Amino acid sequence: MAQVRTRKRGKTFSYIFEAGKVDGKRKVVEKGGFATKAEAYKAGVAAYNDFLHGNIGITSEKITLKDFMTAWLENVVSTNVKPTSLQTYQSRFQSQILPHLGDVKIQDLTPAMIDNWMRKLLQDGLAKNTLSAIHALIHNALDYAVYPAQLISSNPVAYIKVPKNAPRNVIKRTIITPEQFNALLEKYPFGSPFYIPLLLLYHTGMRLGEILGLSWSDIDFPTRRINLHQQIAYTVKHGYSFTTLKTESSKRYIVVDDFLLGELKRWQAQQRENEQHFGDSYVYVYREADGHIERKSKGLPAPDGEKVSLVCTGRNGKIIRRGALAEILVAEGLNAHSFRHTHATQLIENGATANGVAGRLGHANAAITQNLYIHNTAKLQEETYAIFDKNLQTK
Repeated sequence: MAQVRTRKRGKTFSYIFEAGKVDGKRKVVEKGGFATKAEAYKAGVAAYNDFLHGNIGITSEKITLKDFMTAWLENVVSTNVKPTSLQTYQSRFQSQILPHLGDVKIQDLTPAMIDNWMRKLLQDGLAKNTLSAIHALIHNALDYAVYPAQLISSNPVAYIKVPKNAPRNVIKRTIITPEQFNALLEKYPFGSPFYIPLLLLYHTGMRLGEILGLSWSDIDFPTRRINLHQQIAYTVKHGYSFTTLKTESSKRYIVVDDFLLGELKRWQAQQRENEQHFGDSYVYVYREADGHIERKSKGLPAPDGEKVSLVCTGRNGKIIRRGALAEILVAEGLNAHSFRHTHATQLIENGATANGVAGRLGHANAAITQNLYIHNTAKLQEETYAIFDKNLQTK
């Protein structure tokens, strides 16, 4: 490979090659310390191939989709997204792409293969939004394979669309009646780790991660406001972390009702009693500089991070697992989206504007609220008809 040169520096050898220009100046890559000229040249060839393929650890012209996307996710995507998003992408890759296309070399992928794969996913019952997310993931990966990796000349996914007949419903959203909610609270009464999270879900429409990341310093009791600026996320690789909210518009405050405020005050007092009861085994939560969460028993030396007093905890101060809360909802045929859907629908039915509801839920605009959560209920139909009928009567 003529692009790679070697030279002796003292008692060892180095490889060297040009890596384009930066700000109009030639960029040269050089690494030394090799015992022989042959070792330096071999390492230089591998490094040069890696450079040609986008510096993601690929040194072979022929590579399977499995190896390429694994390297792309670990070395490229991981530097641009949150750990939770990376985990989602890796999960989609592992469950929906790898079993079908993982062993195919990317140079051998064809639009027909992609089309057959997408139709197989459709037959498996995946909804349109899920298919679109998977399609976007492999599309972006193979765009990178075209450039800067220069492993393929064109992207076979670019020619294939998500099937139009894919079902649109992704998450079933159920309106929770007051009777259903009260029955849920009877199962998980005050003092249960799930009581306050359930109240917050029903009374505010907050997202699950926002509720679990809520601290007492975020609640302004005199003004009845909850200020939202963080959430708790969990990934297998990083564990629990405080992260920013889903979008910039998710940063907001919510004015809460007197009943919820009273129950929050009651729980705050109960937490203090729980801390006294558990003594040194009570668990404190600390935020490290990078957002990661450290948990230490009260009787152990405190770490360097900032102590955070969470609102939603177990009796012994432990963080409530998102999965544990989700499980009790699934057992009732519900999920966190059911609560947001119910909250938005109740507000709209009682005269709230779409813009007002969007601000409360943390949506970027009212269109998102309208499309996702405002159900076409019988009450809305009756009220709409009454407006039309009144208009007829005045003519």
